[in-house]
Amino acid sequence: MSLLNLEEAINTCLSDIQFKDTIKIKLSESLHRIIAEDLFAMKNSPPHDISAMDGYAIHCDGNDMKGSILNVVGKVPAGKIFSKIIYKGEALRVFTGSQIPENLNTVVIQENVTEKNSKITINERIEANQNIRKKGFDFQKGDKLIENGTILQPRHISLAASMNHTSLLVYKKPTVAIISSGDELVRPGTKFANEKIISSNSYGIRAYVEKLGGVPIDIGIAKDTKEEIQKKIKKAKGADIILTIGGASVGEFDLIQESIKDELDLKFWKIAMRPGKPLIFGHLNNSKFLGLPGNPVSALVCCQLFLKPMLLKMQKKDHSTILSKAKLKKALKENDERQDYIRAYLEHGVVDHHHIQDSSSLSILSRSNVYIVRKPFAAAAKAGELVDIIEIDT
Repeated sequence: MSLLNLEEAINTCLSDIQFKDTIKIKLSESLHRIIAEDLFAMKNSPPHDISAMDGYAIHCDGNDMKGSILNVVGKVPAGKIFSKIIYKGEALRVFTGSQIPENLNTVVIQENVTEKNSKITINERIEANQNIRKKGFDFQKGDKLIENGTILQPRHISLAASMNHTSLLVYKKPTVAIISSGDELVRPGTKFANEKIISSNSYGIRAYVEKLGGVPIDIGIAKDTKEEIQKKIKKAKGADIILTIGGASVGEFDLIQESIKDELDLKFWKIAMRPGKPLIFGHLNNSKFLGLPGNPVSALVCCQLFLKPMLLKMQKKDHSTILSKAKLKKALKENDERQDYIRAYLEHGVVDHHHIQDSSSLSILSRSNVYIVRKPFAAAAKAGELVDIIEIDT
């Protein structure tokens, strides 16, 4: 199978992805979830006229009342109701959030009056409708305030609560079953960790899945036998995406494809990209199957380019890739037939690529914040030229 164009490969992965089913969850558990309905206010906010300041509620007939003396006939704390009638020449002591009786139309702030012996003297010019938040001024019952597809942030959750909602309909989180493969792999901190290769990819990819709104399911490390790989694949059954790490190439012990060839509806294998050429994608029963290369950098690059848009599309999130431009600090030679993702560091609009680009070097990746994106057969670029870059978010 020949090398596939990267854009075509990504489009293949996204072509038949559907939005996830929906589920009703508590409002308190909805942070960063994707709402699956338009949300309408169930009440007015505020539910009645309220004071915006501490002061005195009066009736202002539009005339200049500076110097007027009024009798203070009561007070109403926030949350209480004052049921007596307030007549002309009288005032009601109110506080921020106090309900304003219907026949009063202005609050004079306490700094603008002199109070003595249950009387106030107004010291400043006032007008009607000052310092009162009118009933429904923020929103009214029936208003649509949160749209389907919104990623719920703390401000949206506060708004939904003020709309009197206790639960929300959201899209279910997609699940990703993660299987590492290789006899050389061990967990960090375990016996032989100093002599063998740490299974680091699974930890980074688990964190990335969570960051993207998915649910990672770590199936563990499969030894390099078809039987062991098949056993792990069976445990992963039912996940939206089954993701394997390693074993995707053509070596004697690269057994992923061989282990699932009878079940896998293979869509492509090997992409014209660097790093990450030996990537497998297909359908495995009711799951999407993504077979990543084993080198850590290759796996993480592939996650950003393939896993990320798949997970985002499942959640009805924007899955477009955003490229920007930066000036090269050092020259780049011409590129070959593979689209290149060069680890680099961007600072003040200038991008400096690392000399070492080995796909196993996590330390270099950790010191990078962008990839320089080089199209197939891109011409050599001189220092100072503009190049495409993409932010690293793994």
